[in-house]
Formats: sequence, C-alpha cells, structure tokens
Amino acid sequence: MRNCKVAWVLFGVFIMVAGFLPCRAEGGHEDLSAGATWTAVIATVAADYSSGAHSIASVDPKGGPRTIQTNLLPTISDITVRSYGRYFYRVERYNADNIAKFDIDNPSSPIWQYSTTGGDDFGSSNPLDMIFASAKKAYVLRYGSTRAWVVNPGATDQSSFKKRTLDLSAYADSDGLPEMCSGVIANGKLFIVMQRLNRDKGYVPSNKPYVAVFDVKTNQEIDTGKGRNGLKGIPLPVKNPNAISYLRANNTIYVQGVGLYPGSGNPKYEYTGGIMTINPDTYETKIIVNDGTAASHPYGAISGMAVVSKEKGYFVGYDGWGDSTLYSFNPTTGKERKKIAAVSNINIAGLESSGCPYDKKKMLWVSDATNGRIIILNTVTDSVDEFLATSLNPQKVVFVKH
Repeated sequence: MRNCKVAWVLFGVFIMVAGFLPCRAEGGHEDLSAGATWTAVIATVAADYSSGAHSIASVDPKGGPRTIQTNLLPTISDITVRSYGRYFYRVERYNADNIAKFDIDNPSSPIWQYSTTGGDDFGSSNPLDMIFASAKKAYVLRYGSTRAWVVNPGATDQSSFKKRTLDLSAYADSDGLPEMCSGVIANGKLFIVMQRLNRDKGYVPSNKPYVAVFDVKTNQEIDTGKGRNGLKGIPLPVKNPNAISYLRANNTIYVQGVGLYPGSGNPKYEYTGGIMTINPDTYETKIIVNDGTAASHPYGAISGMAVVSKEKGYFVGYDGWGDSTLYSFNPTTGKERKKIAAVSNINIAGLESSGCPYDKKKMLWVSDATNGRIIILNTVTDSVDEFLATSLNPQKVVFVKH
C-alpha cells in the first residue's frame, strides 16, 4: 500500500493556524466567508486498520459542545477526504481506486462514485489528492500512474468524469513512476508535488523531488527555468515531500518534506527534510525550517505542517511511532518555534497532505490518532478549545461551507 505517508506504509501501518486568513490547498472560488455555515468532515480509520468511515461535525459553537455523527458509510481504511463548497469527496486509495461525492445535507449517501482506474496505471491507480479549480474542474493525482487526471466533479456519469490527462512521465525515475502525491493552485497555476522515490530499492528518496507547474486554463506545463536535465519543474531542497499549501496573504507556497525513515532502504534516519517555500511567480525556493542532522535534530523528523497566516503556523515533529509533537512557528521567518504541550507525544495524523484543517473560528483541528479524537486548538492562545471524540481514529479533516 502506497501513499504520501511513505514511512508508515513501509512499517505496515498508517499515520495517519493578528490577521488570520485560511490556508488554501485547493483552488477555485468557494465561499470562505466567516458568515457561512461550516461543517467538518473527518476521515477515520479503525485502530487495527481493518476498516474506515467518515464523520461530520459542527464547527460551532466556539467552546463546544460541538455535535458529531460518526462511522458513516463504513469502507476500507485507506481513505481521505477533500471538499469544495457544500460538497465533500471521499477518496478510496490503494486497490480501491475511486472517488465518491457527497452533499453535506446527505452525508451517508453518495451522489456518485467514479473509478480512477486507467489503462496507463502501474497496478492500482492509488488516487492521493483532488485539487479543485472550480465546481466543474478538478485534478486527481494518481500515485500509481504517470498521468494525473483532469476531471469534472459535476459529471453525471463515469464517461463524462475524466476530461483529459496531465503527462508527468518525464519525472519518472527508474521504477517508471514520478510518485505524484499532493498539489495546490496558486495564481492560476497548479503545483504538483512529486516524491520520485525508488520503489525498487525500498522507496528510498534517492532522486531529486520536483514540483511540476501547469497553467490551469490551458492545462499546459510551464517551464519554470529551474529544472535540470530537460525537466521543466522546480527541484526541491527537501526529500520525501508530502504536504503543500498556499497562503494568499503573503503569496507563498509551503512544502513539507519528511526526509528518510529507517526501513525505507536505510537502517537509520536521514535528516534531509524540513519546510520550504516556493514563490509562485519567480519559482525561487528557500528552506525555512531545517530538520537538523544526525547529531542534532531537536524536533525529530518534520512529518506534517499547517500554515494559517504570515505570523502563525504549525509543524509536526516525529520522534517515533505514536510519538509526535506539534510545534508553532513563524512561517515568514521560520523561527519563534514553540512546543504545544497539549498536543505532544501522540500519533498526529492529517497534516502530511494538502491543506490545513483551520476553521472560521481560528481553530486548528488536529487529528489525534492515538486517542480517537480531534484536538480543537485555539490558534490565538494555543489552548485546547475542545476534545471531540470520533469513535474511530481521525486521519484527515476538511470543511464544507454552505
């Protein structure tokens, strides 16, 4: 089973933010106004990874108690969720290879469920991410293929769902795949993260990871002028990239890389990750949080992030299975790092993929996959607003606005 959470899969398990402005991992023009009704959608998984489901929870009231419906439409464990407007999409990944669309008013019954399988897949298409340009245009990143799909989320049948493809085969390495895993839209351009891992050697991140850039209007790849060996994209200075998000407030893209875990073709950690920025106009890159060295790595491996304003962000420091801690930091300087005591030494999930679960109340919804609950964190005070039980372990939170 493969997805962006490379190290946990290799171990046979999942691991599954002053001027605030919600971070944007998905493009389009959905209603982000504070006056809209927001509802959280949460992907959850059983403790033994035998099954999964989704939950929906109220964002209001601040201070709680919030309401929640759990264990909706049980399915496999390898799932995630995405949202656009009043709709949410449940993505079933490895060997399930499908996406289902739901209206928030009927969260147990899909409007449609379409396959993501194509003739160019290397086995399972393994869809990892869905990035929205509009209500009628989105991009599906397929980890088991060299081609991303351009799809119509408003399609009424399978045949009209897939519209065209984006060819990423130039970024494939010796195993034949580029390992596309996450994406974001900024300034009319789609940025696609490719890990370029060598699955023939235990998924070692031995190849330079890249971000490919496409014009959303034309679906044509843009030559950034930064690539090497004929590649048009942006080479990344961190290995094993996972999460990506765009902050409109400072026109900056953030990418998190986790480096190399033991077991992925190497007997020990390799601290080659961290958090970096990309200027979406000039394509310049810069590391703002370095994970350290073998001798000094005060946060462990950087395994997730949530950037919510120019002054406030969070990252996950991974010290071992079930032992992660949340830290705050300044996304402009990369400094002012502070441990969040209320979110420490647990299995923190959901911050290693596109977007950040930050609601209209300035609350960060952190998935505590150790205790089967959401820790709703006040990002102004860094205090817990409420613990919200999810029955199964939460893996990812998104919001619908209706």
